[in-house]
Amino acid sequence: MPTMTRRSEVMNSRKNRIYRLVPTLFAAMAVVSLLVTPADARDMADITKSKQFNIGVVPFPPDVIRDPKTGEYKGIFVDAARSICETIEVECVFKEFAWATFIAGIQSRQIDLSVASTYSKMKRALVVNFSQPIYFLGYRAVAKKGDNRFNSPEDLNNADITIGVTQGTGEHDWAQKVAPKAKLSVVKTEELNMLQIITGKVDVAIGDSVAAHHALVKQSGIQAVLGGRIYSRNMVAWAMHKEDTDILRFVNTALNQLIASGKLEDLAKKYEAPWINDLAF
Repeated sequence: MPTMTRRSEVMNSRKNRIYRLVPTLFAAMAVVSLLVTPADARDMADITKSKQFNIGVVPFPPDVIRDPKTGEYKGIFVDAARSICETIEVECVFKEFAWATFIAGIQSRQIDLSVASTYSKMKRALVVNFSQPIYFLGYRAVAKKGDNRFNSPEDLNNADITIGVTQGTGEHDWAQKVAPKAKLSVVKTEELNMLQIITGKVDVAIGDSVAAHHALVKQSGIQAVLGGRIYSRNMVAWAMHKEDTDILRFVNTALNQLIASGKLEDLAKKYEAPWINDLAF
């Protein structure tokens, strides 16, 4: 049996080994902390100092329009964003995304603000901040002229029906809920979705009410179905990173100024916005 002195020597040796490990453990914890700590919140001081406001867009006429020849952007929300940038003397730098990727662009801080015409919904609000609502938008269905099969959403829930939708949109989710039996043909843009019904690829296309309105005006061979109603009206807003509360406060102040001055409504009239009578202010 070891003596008391021997036991003491063993215990002291173990303690010394533990103490020598403590700095290493704290160093490792610090590295892990750096890896998992989220990026610092950006504020308007960062933007004005850099003289650059990174703004995300998703082509969606008349809010965001991209010239196919020059690649330049215009539209109600683009012009509104430019007005904001001019007022605070910074450059607007526009970066294009798809509906399925713009939130990732916000979260990865590729952009400071998205002016894409986004539905502000509770689940989305868990991961991004939304500005005050700008207008209301819903879903509308179109089919070939003379096709009278679709009088209500219940008529869509048929395994023999193919429905066109746009990836990552509210109408994509809505179609899955109201017509789980139907087949979905999913494309990347609202324009391609409306083209699906024109080319006969789908039986019915469900798009946002603005895209459906444009298609109905331009294409004589299609008609509104489901009684011509607009379903599931949602608030359209701009979006920012969840941590950037200072930018959120500024954007809401800027929108209030554009609204109070009448500039936002003037832009809506200039571009003949079909949502002019569905303003949220």
